[in-house]
Amino acid sequence: MEHLGRPERASGPMPELVWLRKIIVERALTRGDYVLSGGVRSDYYIDKFSLFADPHVLRRIARLFTTIIADLNPDIIGGTELGGVVIATAVSQLSGIPMIAVRKQPKGYGAFADEYVEGPYSPGQHVLLLEDVVTSGRQMMAAVARLQKLGLRATPYAVISRGFAPIPALIQFSLPRSEPKTEN
Repeated sequence: MEHLGRPERASGPMPELVWLRKIIVERALTRGDYVLSGGVRSDYYIDKFSLFADPHVLRRIARLFTTIIADLNPDIIGGTELGGVVIATAVSQLSGIPMIAVRKQPKGYGAFADEYVEGPYSPGQHVLLLEDVVTSGRQMMAAVARLQKLGLRATPYAVISRGFAPIPALIQFSLPRSEPKTEN
């Protein structure tokens, strides 16, 4: 179910979710044969940077997290590398809540070499961890585990879920295959 904030508050497709679905189709959706980050093949791809490159679209997407922030009351906004950091930065800017970035691999250089998390935090804080598009949710759950190891409480959330991940998202987005599958 598509919703903003708590599902029990949802009452059908809200205008902002209708807009989000429309903007995804118009600007970010391509058809073809793609390998997604988890290795799964798909006949469509959502190019989130086509959305995030437009500051007006990015700001509007970031505003969609207002209700979620009010419900969860996080201490920090976190973003997963790379697209999650973009949306987390925008949400942090709008909400005034500090942010951190969670890497897939430790940086390996500089003052904080071998660390997965960049930015200030304290054990016990609650992180709203954002991702752009999730398919399986494996990377997102690995980031949650990294934060928990540091003593942080993490609530994962995505802008778009392709419907396979157990991660809450602003919008579930899936398309039927463009051609029927004929092989077994």
